[in-house]
Amino acid sequence: MSPGRGRRRRQRWITEIPEKRRFEPVGGEKGEEVKITLEELEAIRLVDLLELQQQEAALYTGVSRKAFWIDLRSGRKKVASALVYGLGITIEGGSYILRESAQNSGRGEETKPQAKATAPADDQIRLLEREMLAMEERLDRIRSRMNGLKGEVEG
Repeated sequence: MSPGRGRRRRQRWITEIPEKRRFEPVGGEKGEEVKITLEELEAIRLVDLLELQQQEAALYTGVSRKAFWIDLRSGRKKVASALVYGLGITIEGGSYILRESAQNSGRGEETKPQAKATAPADDQIRLLEREMLAMEERLDRIRSRMNGLKGEVEG
């Protein structure tokens, strides 16, 4: 297939650009890595971490369910191959719009500087509430595990 055929890839809304964008296994060889786009990471975060349904997550990122599924499947496959084969993971690139900013900072490869990135406030609030619940549940599990370990040490 020649370049330029088919539809242009639609920009996805993402919540943030992570501070840590490179992960390497202990004892892994330098240079061996998989690259995950920011929208693939966002798909994994929404479905696997926040436990949103794919339809709901697709609406949140502003793409069709099929386009979202493609990003999710691709990201999961890359993460799995990195874990199984001991490869590094680099998070970079893609076609995205930052959700929180009114104007994109130009970090996306195909984004326009004047692109608006606002979603209904209800959706943003609902997603943030869900994210807080997931974090609270994780903290509760960590506290419980820590208390259990303290009990073993004392006992």
